[in-house]
Amino acid sequence: MRNTLPPLAYTQQLEESLAGNMGVSVEGSNATVPGDDMWHDLSSNTLTLPPIDPYGPSRWIDIYSRGNKGFSFEVSPWDSWVHASPSSGSVPASGKGDKRVYLSIDWNKAPAGSSMATINVTVSSDDYGNFGQPTIILPVNKTSVPASFHGFVESDGTVSIEPEHATRNTSTADASYAVIPGYGRTLSGVTLLPVLAGTQQPPSSPRLEYDMYLFSDVPTAKATVYLGPSLNTDPSRPLTYAIAFNDAEPQMVQFVPSTPLGTLPSNWDATVSNAVWTNTTSHSFESGKNTLKLWAVEPGVVFQKIVVDLGGVRQSYLGPPESMIV
Repeated sequence: MRNTLPPLAYTQQLEESLAGNMGVSVEGSNATVPGDDMWHDLSSNTLTLPPIDPYGPSRWIDIYSRGNKGFSFEVSPWDSWVHASPSSGSVPASGKGDKRVYLSIDWNKAPAGSSMATINVTVSSDDYGNFGQPTIILPVNKTSVPASFHGFVESDGTVSIEPEHATRNTSTADASYAVIPGYGRTLSGVTLLPVLAGTQQPPSSPRLEYDMYLFSDVPTAKATVYLGPSLNTDPSRPLTYAIAFNDAEPQMVQFVPSTPLGTLPSNWDATVSNAVWTNTTSHSFESGKNTLKLWAVEPGVVFQKIVVDLGGVRQSYLGPPESMIV
């Protein structure tokens, strides 16, 4: 696999950049302001952060030197219910004092529904070069769940689940689910025991259930299941799981392709390098409380992670961090 560097930029030590000494970047973007680059509209000094809501993390911006002079800065939200920490500071000329500024919301004072917060980044001297003052846009979604609800809450169009955190774990006299600590790429794995159990028959077989509260108004939810990188050891019992939303009929998913004896699936190399199988299914749902149900049909299935995409999932190696449980 080729290791390719991204484009490199060099700082002139004897003269200032046309964009000035200060650089500003935001979470979730490769763009930099002030100035022009390939990651945003030419001559635009505005960057947009990922949305923020009460059930997700704070957002951040980075302020750094890309010239030969130090500078002082201030981060000034237009709205009193947007907080920046720190709201001011300085970056030395050495370029070794980059500052990360975290943005949070006073949800008791924020307006209901969706809104856009504007944040200015100013400097003490004319460090904008040939460009103007940087402006940061923060989409704000004030959402809430009923006090009686217990489960995962959608944030930024996503619900991310560690399988061991099931709302309900149903077993039978013949089979049950067990947690494998440290298995996989994030927290743990969940698998069916005993290892010699027979093929299970959803929906009456042992299942994992995950209650979640969804706000998005989209036609379908896409559920991606991350599974242990195993192979079919018995051709008559390929590794399969079943999944459903609410009371829908379980979808049977054979995630390890069947291949002729002595051969490997075509995507086995990628599965090994990523240490995981992934499979995505689509499901109907309604805003509000929903329940995702998961069944291991064969005992060799190991669940590592579940991600429900409602339009907000971004590309990443490990997938989004686990959503908040209330």
